Amino acid sequence: MTLFIGIKFYGKENWGEFISISIWIYFIAFVAKWSGQHYLIKELSKNVSNYLSVFYSNLFERAFLLLPSLVLFFLLPVPLACSALLTLLLLFVSTSFETLLIFKQKLQLHFFIELAGIVSLFTGFYLFPEFNLTTIFYLFSASYLVKIILVVTCVRLSCQPVFLSFSLRNLIKTFPYFLIGFSGWLASKCDIYVVSIFFTKKEISEYQILMSSFLMLQALPAYLILPITTHLFRMSDVSTNKIQRKISWLALPIVAFFSLVIWCILVFFMHIKFSFLIYFFAALSCLPTFFYTVEVTRLYKQNKEKTIMYSCFMLFLVTLFFMWLLLPIFKILGMVLSVCIAQWVYLFFIYKRSKNV
Repeated sequence: MTLFIGIKFYGKENWGEFISISIWIYFIAFVAKWSGQHYLIKELSKNVSNYLSVFYSNLFERAFLLLPSLVLFFLLPVPLACSALLTLLLLFVSTSFETLLIFKQKLQLHFFIELAGIVSLFTGFYLFPEFNLTTIFYLFSASYLVKIILVVTCVRLSCQPVFLSFSLRNLIKTFPYFLIGFSGWLASKCDIYVVSIFFTKKEISEYQILMSSFLMLQALPAYLILPITTHLFRMSDVSTNKIQRKISWLALPIVAFFSLVIWCILVFFMHIKFSFLIYFFAALSCLPTFFYTVEVTRLYKQNKEKTIMYSCFMLFLVTLFFMWLLLPIFKILGMVLSVCIAQWVYLFFIYKRSKNV
């Protein structure tokens, strides 16, 4: 949504300039997530009585991973570097609190806080219509600060005692979890970097809007199980299988409906046109997530993190291979086909591994 509104307010060229810096901010923030949401929820579930101490200790340990961001002072003007670093810091804290809200099952509050952050950001866009990179980063910082204040106020985190600890061993121990996330990041982002080399600016922006829309659809199964993520680590396999079957039955109607919605938005609102085959294979690439999301959670539950890591790296390599094969022939259709094929291969691999557990 931010991509759409940002382009509408400031234009493709200006927003592309913002993206060229922000992708590195988001990359550092991704690295600082380190072990990721699944591991932290799993640890919090094991230590319910002192979960805040576990949470803040984890936050404190991961904060040291933000130090490489200081190199921005050598790459950017000082005012811009300061605004970018402030955005990074507040983004880091805000995303960390999201995990805590999910663990506490404050999902309605989570939705309200996300909505408040978006509204504050878009209000900033309206109040500052002139494009300025430093101002844009400060607007993002303000939206993250609004979310942090709401979490601290509503959940009353400041009133609860905590005991902090710091250990490099924890970061080393959770390195496989980082590799899982990093391999997934490679698989989901490599196409954007490839198109930036071979496509025109117009094609890049249109492709990014298309795939960002379908990536949100791919992420929908994860949001469907969000209310019960904590419980999934405690459920029996019989109960987990029932949930998987219900989500699988929803796959086709949900993907069909939201693919139509995406088509309407891109054609009538963004004035972007793609062929039927591009929409068809983009929609087809969303179906596997409805079948493997619960299975991946089950593998986390069974401490099969290495299996997930190898699967994600395989997804990345398959995507890269088919991009190399299909991009010169079919261009955007080739990119979408590569993503689609890789997703179905990943589904096969996950199911094969889960049956062998």
